[in-house]
Amino acid sequence: MIIESYPIQRRTSQVPPPDPQQGRGRLLLLALGVVITFAVLIFRLYDIQVNRQSEFSRRVAQRSVVERQIPATRGLIFDRNGVPLVRNTPAYQIAIVPIRQVSYPDDPVRQRVERMAMYDGLARLIGQPEVTAGSIYTKVHSVRFFAPYQPIVVADNVPREVALAVQEKAIEWRGVMVQTVGSREYPYRELLGNILGYTGKILREMIDRDPQFFSPEIYNYETDRVGIAGVESAAEVELRGRKGRRVVLVDASFEELEVISETPPINGNSVRLTIDLRLQQIMDEAMREAMRARNIPRGAAVALNPNTGEILGMVTLPGYDNNRFAQGISQREYQALLEDPHRPLLNHATQDTVPPGSIFKLVVAAALLQEGIVSERTIINDPGVFELPNEINPDAPPQKFFCWIGLRGGQHGPQTIRDAIRNSCNTYFRKAVGGYPQENVRGLGADRLADWARVFGIGERYPNLGIPYAPGFAPKEVDKLRRIGEVWTRGDSYNVAIGQGFIVATPLEMANMVAVFANGGTLYEPQIIREVLDERGNVVRAFQPRAIRNIPLNARYLQLIRDAMYRAVNEPGGTAYAARLEGFPYAGKTGTAEFCDDVAQKLGICYIGMRVQPTHAWFVAYAPADNPQLALAVYFWNGGQGSGVAAPVAQRIFNAYFNLGVAPEKLAPIQSGASE
Repeated sequence: MIIESYPIQRRTSQVPPPDPQQGRGRLLLLALGVVITFAVLIFRLYDIQVNRQSEFSRRVAQRSVVERQIPATRGLIFDRNGVPLVRNTPAYQIAIVPIRQVSYPDDPVRQRVERMAMYDGLARLIGQPEVTAGSIYTKVHSVRFFAPYQPIVVADNVPREVALAVQEKAIEWRGVMVQTVGSREYPYRELLGNILGYTGKILREMIDRDPQFFSPEIYNYETDRVGIAGVESAAEVELRGRKGRRVVLVDASFEELEVISETPPINGNSVRLTIDLRLQQIMDEAMREAMRARNIPRGAAVALNPNTGEILGMVTLPGYDNNRFAQGISQREYQALLEDPHRPLLNHATQDTVPPGSIFKLVVAAALLQEGIVSERTIINDPGVFELPNEINPDAPPQKFFCWIGLRGGQHGPQTIRDAIRNSCNTYFRKAVGGYPQENVRGLGADRLADWARVFGIGERYPNLGIPYAPGFAPKEVDKLRRIGEVWTRGDSYNVAIGQGFIVATPLEMANMVAVFANGGTLYEPQIIREVLDERGNVVRAFQPRAIRNIPLNARYLQLIRDAMYRAVNEPGGTAYAARLEGFPYAGKTGTAEFCDDVAQKLGICYIGMRVQPTHAWFVAYAPADNPQLALAVYFWNGGQGSGVAAPVAQRIFNAYFNLGVAPEKLAPIQSGASE
């Protein structure tokens, strides 16, 4: 076999040899690019690691390491026997963390639309009229630059079911969270409202008024509750405790990953009051019974331990339910309290400065005896009504002054000072204080009487009392000129002598005044906080009774006045005889004070120019008569007469407090028609 071979033809192309100059250029460009790239990287690394190290360290710390406060439990408040008067309860807040709301940083329009839709849904779910999408936006975005990591409270005191519903929606609502903070519950409501006060959020005006006390190092303005009024406010430092601190590592969702360090909180101390809850309830029930029976809109009563000055009971009506403030009061409810003419937000026992009427005659009697104006044998005649020539215009008709019995056509006749106290004889005290030249009776004078009123505590200030207080006022002659530009007359002295005119006092002052007679002549500073206790119930601080002064009254005169008070209650014909307690003698003094204040004028119950004016009903007393354990003042605004309204209330209080067991039908009826 013949195999033929054919030559293979190869096709080749002609490639020119490389240009050495062009290759070197490319290498140079590549090298230059590498150098520039590394230079940029080195510059950025230097900028990040050196120039901006502190900034990025701060950002990392803010985002990863967070310091959180651990709230302290607020101390409790007890009555003198250890009965708790408050409870600690949780309150729920809805808050938003601004930094966690950044969802579309490159699309601000879309982000704002989504955020406002979320705010609208949140406001609807919360259901509070003052919480709207606009209010939420304003609160959050007013602080988003300087406090981006701080939870901003947008709704306070929301119901638990609302808090749970918001908690469920928080999964899709970026930055929304539910916070639990400590709050108070007051089980006795109006019974102790004006004494305990309440806790609430820190108000801007509170910070402005006392920035050092409300330091941001101590208080979180968004979450903390502080005492706003009453004992809650007075004992704030003892009750609040000291917060703890927890430093934690958190993830991007601000969930705790690790606790780095922790300082536990120190819970607040508790406070024990001088108040006896049982007596407080007895007084409140007796006061309300009388107010219902006589349609009386306002009243107050104060009971003291006359031997220490401790306030055992203090009732003020109308009052307020402090739960309404602690749990968040609406503007409408608050406005209604403000517009009530009888001011339930005021403590009428310590802030109603009103004419004391005839109970002031006890002070007048002490002054007259000690100053030597009268003796126990001095007799001054009461014809029921007497005349005084007009000192300014002698040609004018003489002015007539009536004793209370003279208004009924009667008279007391010749009176000693014992008789005058027992019978509450206006004429005796008017003539003895203002003088009566027609019968050669020289008078004590208004100025010396004012000095004695102050000795007995009228106008005394009590900086340690711990609750709001307005001191009374005992006028001197110059005060009339200062106040209304008129000179003092003998008629003004006659008015002050029976607790009318320019003199005003509070029920607390009158209770403290009668306590002086009960204890033998010592004026004590009223006390409402008894002890501060730690968590174990140990006494941390005790508040000892403080005597302000010993009254410069001869013991014989003191006993004379006590004897006259005893007769006023326990002797037939005494002004409080109807309110006596058989087998349980106590001592007291009735009072009926004419008035015409701004509320009375608005209500149209004043009768200017006539003898008949609306009257406050007063009664002061101490019991038992031979070993006083309780000093009491009872006051009713426009309540009628002291003997018919205030004295029967005191009778009921003594009967229940001392467990006398007198049946209700045997107690004095509450009536308008009675003696002084």
